[in-house]
Amino acid sequence: MPLKKGPEPITDLLDFYDRWPSLRGSMHALSEDSSLSEEERETLSWLILLADRVGPADLRD
Repeated sequence: MPLKKGPEPITDLLDFYDRWPSLRGSMHALSEDSSLSEEERETLSWLILLADRVGPADLRD
């Protein structure tokens, strides 16, 4: 499921991990967007915390 961010779509988990620092700010802003339900905002906040804790060792095949 490629996500568009910048000129090239995200191609895999390693690519997503590499781009996470530039994606995090917009994801945090989205997690505070009142157009999302409270449950959606809370879920997104937990996903951000999860993504923050992923490291290179977690991405090994």
